Amino acid sequence: MPTYNYPENVTNALKEIGLKSEDCLWDCHGQWILKHYACERLAAHNGVTFDDPIEIENDSEKGTVVIKLWGYLDDKSEFTYGEATPKNSKNSYPYAMAEKRAKDRIILKLIGFHGEIYSEDEAEEFVEEVKAQEKAEKKKEKEAIDTSVWHGMKKEGQKAGHDLNNLYAISIGKNKEKSMKALADAKDIYDWATKHNLVIIQDQYLKLFDKKLKSA
Repeated sequence: MPTYNYPENVTNALKEIGLKSEDCLWDCHGQWILKHYACERLAAHNGVTFDDPIEIENDSEKGTVVIKLWGYLDDKSEFTYGEATPKNSKNSYPYAMAEKRAKDRIILKLIGFHGEIYSEDEAEEFVEEVKAQEKAEKKKEKEAIDTSVWHGMKKEGQKAGHDLNNLYAISIGKNKEKSMKALADAKDIYDWATKHNLVIIQDQYLKLFDKKLKSA
């Protein structure tokens, strides 16, 4: 089981209300996420209160809801917006999600944790961004690998690999003349690959034709 370095101040706050970090926090791509029920318990324990939400937008047909909400703790006050749209939520109850997001943000702001941790209802908003970023990074990594493998000659290299497969099929046929020509053409491709340092094509040639050449 992995050992996490949970934020000490959050751990202490959770301990005060009888909760454990390992039950309430999870690591989302390096960002700490706090479960919604823990936010509510922290709010109740600290005496956070809210005004009624103000509806900014409510389009049930599009599944879009935006509300504005004020919250209070002692002499402190905070307001924020809660948004739920098909782009940032898969929840079937957008109004409830918008309100939960707004409340959780205010709770974390008022008790001093916002920016250090996020609630699970907020997490859905940036998880997609993280996934998009990871996808872009993987694409970039793949392009870098392609460059290192193909040396800017991917299209030509892939064609050469396809041609080697076809030539191998001809080389094992019964027509000796065609077989010998296929071997010669394959050797030309190998020499070309060697000249351009396309190791992947050289390896393919050797795997296909090594036994054939030794038995020739």
